[in-house]
Amino acid sequence: MKTLSYSDSQIYWALFECLSDGVIIIDFNGIIKFANSDFCRMLNLHQDELLGSVFGEVFVTRENLDEFTQIVLDAVFNPGERERKIVTVEIGDSQRSLVITTTYLKSEEEQSQETQAMIATVSDITEIKELRENEVRLGKVVESQLSELQIAYRDIEIRSEELSSITRKVRVGRIAVVLIVLGLFVGIGSWRIQPLDLLSNVTQQAISDPANPVAKEISFQTFTVQLSELKATIALRGSLSLGRTEEIVSPFEGNISEVHVPIGEAVKEGEPLITLDTGQVSTELRRTEVSYIQARDKLNNLEDWANSDEMARSRSALRRAAIAIDEAEQALARSSFLLEQGIISALEHEQAERSRTNRELDYEAAQREFAATENKSNEEALLIARLELDTARVQFEALKKKLELSTVMAPISGVLIAAEGAQNAPLVKGRSVKQGDLLASIADFDRLSVVTSVDEVDLRKIKVNQRVLITGPGFPGLEIYGTVERVSTRAVGGSRLRGVPRFEVVISVDQLNSDARGQLRVGMSAQLEITVFQQQDAILIPIPAVEQFGQSTSVNIVNPETSEVEQRPVVIGRTTLNSVQVIEGLAVGELVVIP
Repeated sequence: MKTLSYSDSQIYWALFECLSDGVIIIDFNGIIKFANSDFCRMLNLHQDELLGSVFGEVFVTRENLDEFTQIVLDAVFNPGERERKIVTVEIGDSQRSLVITTTYLKSEEEQSQETQAMIATVSDITEIKELRENEVRLGKVVESQLSELQIAYRDIEIRSEELSSITRKVRVGRIAVVLIVLGLFVGIGSWRIQPLDLLSNVTQQAISDPANPVAKEISFQTFTVQLSELKATIALRGSLSLGRTEEIVSPFEGNISEVHVPIGEAVKEGEPLITLDTGQVSTELRRTEVSYIQARDKLNNLEDWANSDEMARSRSALRRAAIAIDEAEQALARSSFLLEQGIISALEHEQAERSRTNRELDYEAAQREFAATENKSNEEALLIARLELDTARVQFEALKKKLELSTVMAPISGVLIAAEGAQNAPLVKGRSVKQGDLLASIADFDRLSVVTSVDEVDLRKIKVNQRVLITGPGFPGLEIYGTVERVSTRAVGGSRLRGVPRFEVVISVDQLNSDARGQLRVGMSAQLEITVFQQQDAILIPIPAVEQFGQSTSVNIVNPETSEVEQRPVVIGRTTLNSVQVIEGLAVGELVVIP
């Protein structure tokens, strides 16, 4: 740092005041000559009490500034080279780390160069020191975490080797189980499968050829045709959910002024839930009403345009222009007569002519203005005015309706629940909302539904209003019924199972008694049996009794009169696991031959 001349102090003191570091100048009599504002701020001192005071009287008596005071006193009483030291002082409730640099001001005389004063520069390095300490501490933490990660990685490698060994053993065991299961299936397949229940009425019949008494009797099985129930179902799995949930949305933008029902309380249909501040809507309503009145007056004015003020002013301007041109004509005639008599000069006559010409131009302009004003009430202008009036009326009526919706009523009876999602703020007084914001929901816990999904193959079989049997592991022994309420027309996002899209199906549960309702909880899993087809009086015969040749289908029946086997064509319908429906060709009581 360049040694400064004491006579230059006034110039450099202004520079010291601009520095971000604290600066204090003390002469060798101990008098404080200068202290800038940053120095006073760092040591929590006032500039007025420092200037002109004795350093010892000000600083020696102050607590927690001993180190700083000692460094300055040493520099004053032992002048020498520039020194730099770091001290810690307590300023208020905090400790500050300060760097103190001392140097000296000398006289301007080159021969003497006598030291005149001492300068102490104070820099606050508290934040830098804290940052360094934090950096060291973070380095130790990172080093500790790195060591823990290395230990965890070694543990993972050991466990991975153990899992690989176990996986190999499981693979060998799985192959053994598969071989055992295949052996069981082969053993079961060697047994003869007994007839199903549908064949319980199959009887053994014998027939002999009357034309050949020597022929042996031929024995065969028959099935007596009778009416049975034909029922086709689809089994699905789903979960219980609320049967009905109504969302409560904000009808307009504003602030919530009152919450009548807290979250979690029961509400009845038509009960007030929330009241919104109508200040902003009322202001918009008044502004829209003004626009509506202006649009209405504009249309009325255009419809009676001939009697409007603007047309009246235009007619008056045209009449005044006509009168002015008549006066100009008369003045020109008088000027011509006077010119002939030599009373006026030719210059005055020319002025009269110019005046007549100007009046003619004014009259033509008035005519054009009158035509333009009259044309303002044409069909296009009337159409625009009517559209503007309709727009203003719609806006006015919409805002009136919004104002009527300032108190939000409960659309259904149920329990008020909070809006789901992290972006939804709590339902409290003073909350700012926009039009369409979800405020809350009302859940009807008295009714339940079951939500499931179905693949695209079974989707075409499921229709609205089909009956559903509902059971579940969470409510054993309880069978409840429901009805298909809704079948989604769009695949559920992210629900593809093995590449097959799935569609959501909602089943509405029938009204439950209190005992059944007490066993059910929202979220329980449910097993569904949807009846997709049911016929009580269907004709079903065993599948082996049907013979198919190309597109034709037939069965063999026993003629009750001749006891002979005859072939009869039939029309078949739905097929179950062990039977087939016959739509045409068979009657109840007939005997069908089973090959």
